[in-house]
Amino acid sequence: MHLLLGHSWDSCCAGVLARLEARGLPARIVPAPLTPPARLVWRLDAAGLASRLSWDEQEAELASVLVRGTGWLDPAGWDPADHAYMQAEMLAATLAWLTGLPCPVVNRPSAALWYRGRASLMTWRMLLRRCGLPVPEQLVTNDPAKARTFGHHLAALGVAGAVYTPLTGEAGYLVATDAGWQGLIAVQARTPVCLSEPHGAPRPACIIGGQIVWDCDPPLEVRALEPRLRQLAADAGLDFLEVAVAPVRRGLAVVRVDALPVLEHFAPPAQSRILDALTALLVPATAPHAALDAP
Repeated sequence: MHLLLGHSWDSCCAGVLARLEARGLPARIVPAPLTPPARLVWRLDAAGLASRLSWDEQEAELASVLVRGTGWLDPAGWDPADHAYMQAEMLAATLAWLTGLPCPVVNRPSAALWYRGRASLMTWRMLLRRCGLPVPEQLVTNDPAKARTFGHHLAALGVAGAVYTPLTGEAGYLVATDAGWQGLIAVQARTPVCLSEPHGAPRPACIIGGQIVWDCDPPLEVRALEPRLRQLAADAGLDFLEVAVAPVRRGLAVVRVDALPVLEHFAPPAQSRILDALTALLVPATAPHAALDAP
């Protein structure tokens, strides 16, 4: 059984499922593998780890797992405090279980990624710099004067305004007018803000194993970043990673990193290549097709 840990409305899960089924391979999309109707038996002893997972009284021997989500315990009928506790227990058990699986697990998560969800570019900044990947100039501050000085600094370099990006979200807002800076002051009264230099149109790419799929054929200066992008995925411990590269005032920079790639960021031809490469990670070339094993 090839387990896709995610949702049926996720086009990535749906696309991989269709490819596995076309090869005659058993596959299943499951939002939360450790909640009913699933049944887990996980034995830990001196001999090592052994686990069995079953649905509808039928045991499933896992051939591979694609991690596209953390799972969510339905809060209906739960006291909020009890639900929060049980959700935390389920997440911890699922993380530990995934860590110990002997089969291929695409995007076997670290604890940091498992609990952090979609992290901001600021979170990836140290790893990006370690891999030699350029990043936009940024400032985090709750001091309105320092924020405005940052804006003046960019203006002196010929850059119009600064981009405010929440540390917990992906949307960016250009701050370039007096009204915009005044609005930012109101936010800074409650929390520090992250400001970045503006960038041009982003060019997304997916790293799948050692393969890189761009949304469209990039110029040579963009392709020159590919070895460092592979290093980024390797250092992050991820088989499947999305990045976006865009021009800034000093050249090219990585402006987005996402451990949960979004297929809709890519045109259909690139989507197809991504799904093919992802399926190949789950089913190594040496693995026999179910149809070939049939008597």
